[in-house]
Amino acid sequence: MKLIKITKRILALVLVCTFGITCTKLDTKVYSVLANENFWKTPDQITAGKAPAYQALYAMGGDASHYYNSAMNADEMVTPTRGGDWGDGGAWGKPYYHTQTPDEGWVNGCWADIFAGVGKCNFIIYTLQHLDPAPASLQADVAEIKAIRSFFFLRGIDLFGNIPYVTNFKIDASTVINIPRTQVFDSLENDLKASIPLLSDATDVSTYGKMTKWFAKGMLAKLYLNAEIYKGAGAGASYFSKCAAECNDIISSGKFQLTNDYYENFGVNNISTENLFSLPYNRDLISGQRMACTSIMSNNAYTFGVTAQWGNNGMSVTDEYYHNFDTSSVYYSIPSDAYINTYRTFNDQRSGQILIGQQYVNGIKYPPYKDILYASTNTAKAGDPFDPASAAIKLYDNQSHLPLSYYGKMTEFANGQDSFRLSGLRMIKWYPQPGNPSSVNGDMMSNQLPILRYADILLMQAEVLKRSGGSLSTALDLVNQVRARAYGSHEHDWTSGDLTYTNLLAERARELTWEQWRRNDLIRFGTYGAARLYPPKPADADRHLELLPIPVSAHLTNPNLTQNPGYTW
Repeated sequence: MKLIKITKRILALVLVCTFGITCTKLDTKVYSVLANENFWKTPDQITAGKAPAYQALYAMGGDASHYYNSAMNADEMVTPTRGGDWGDGGAWGKPYYHTQTPDEGWVNGCWADIFAGVGKCNFIIYTLQHLDPAPASLQADVAEIKAIRSFFFLRGIDLFGNIPYVTNFKIDASTVINIPRTQVFDSLENDLKASIPLLSDATDVSTYGKMTKWFAKGMLAKLYLNAEIYKGAGAGASYFSKCAAECNDIISSGKFQLTNDYYENFGVNNISTENLFSLPYNRDLISGQRMACTSIMSNNAYTFGVTAQWGNNGMSVTDEYYHNFDTSSVYYSIPSDAYINTYRTFNDQRSGQILIGQQYVNGIKYPPYKDILYASTNTAKAGDPFDPASAAIKLYDNQSHLPLSYYGKMTEFANGQDSFRLSGLRMIKWYPQPGNPSSVNGDMMSNQLPILRYADILLMQAEVLKRSGGSLSTALDLVNQVRARAYGSHEHDWTSGDLTYTNLLAERARELTWEQWRRNDLIRFGTYGAARLYPPKPADADRHLELLPIPVSAHLTNPNLTQNPGYTW
């Protein structure tokens, strides 16, 4: 399958299209404080003027972002307190236990990111609509920014329910009230439907990291699929056919196809044939992407050919979540310098995104699902401290001096024992870039961050066909396309008896781990509030915890806001 590699020239074009950045001498004017009559004159200036709407999306890389809040509220991510690391007054446990409060910094950060994005979009739309003379591209430009704004509002109703819905830059946001989620739903539907005909349908470098017709259609499909949640009990069925129609338009367009290698969708400077929308990153120029770095331990970096310690020992995958994966493997051994090394290749390539067990020097190469060094008779310590000239390959943790071997069954959330530093399974879906870490932003990565993928569209279409009583044979074919890519053949295809809601949810887990949709999925499938074993978490008392509280900071700014049920200011 075709995969466009990002050269320096193409990366420069992406930066110009997305941020108005050039790789030649930078203009010293600060356009954000210039009067409009001195800017917004040329197509390049208009492109640069639209950049803040895209820049607002990059807030998802922050610890308190709606991206991380979604993942940590779900069952896919946990950030335990290991000794003094990742304590922060218990802040990391509250999303996991669904005990977040209105004065919680994470809640405030999540809300602030969403509505800062809305505000930037509103300013850009207002400015565009008042240009004189109006540019020839006015309608398309406004549609583009309205669609980006719709993404922020979609995240808002998903996380907070009833939200302030301000679309006019001149309206004082501190004077409005929460609008019922069902009304925001209707407005988003109308905005997206109006924008789609005006958006680009290209899927090449010209639209890499930019809003397109296809991402807007994907958002509309997400809106329809979750209508039962957003509009209330009994509303979902009337939107199933609309969801199916949007998914079908994307599928039948011929614009997208599954990549042969699952990990191409998360690579360094790649334009995947599968991603409807992704955020391009460059560790020196566009910071914020550190998905693998926040997860692995620092010495674990040597597993991937990184030449220095790199890793924060933070976010982890839970043990129960890992049990969604098929970890069956093919094993083989190779004698090497009087030692015997045993390697494994997962049957389902998606299983390689999660690290478990002992880690070794150069033990995992790209793609991370095959030829993984699983065991070795060479037991000499490596990484205690690390010596690149040593023949030792068994990695150790420099701090605890224990073998660097991850385990999943955390019987508690916080523990000061050395062995607890190894708790939690680690994520390398965004495969670390070998070589030296960035000299500019040491923790950062250049891997793209997909927001919506074609595989998700296939699984959404299968789900909506199942829910609506549509063609089950078509639904099976769609799921089996995803599974055949994962296994490299159709030997693991589902049959009609496999097409259950439990299995669909598990398939979405395997395919979409840490891609911000798991919380949304759990609520739609009715399992969000279930008890969890590792770490132990009781079942939620009721469903009010499916929404986050409106933050105190928002209420102080705007006393007209109403708190969500079950919470108090």
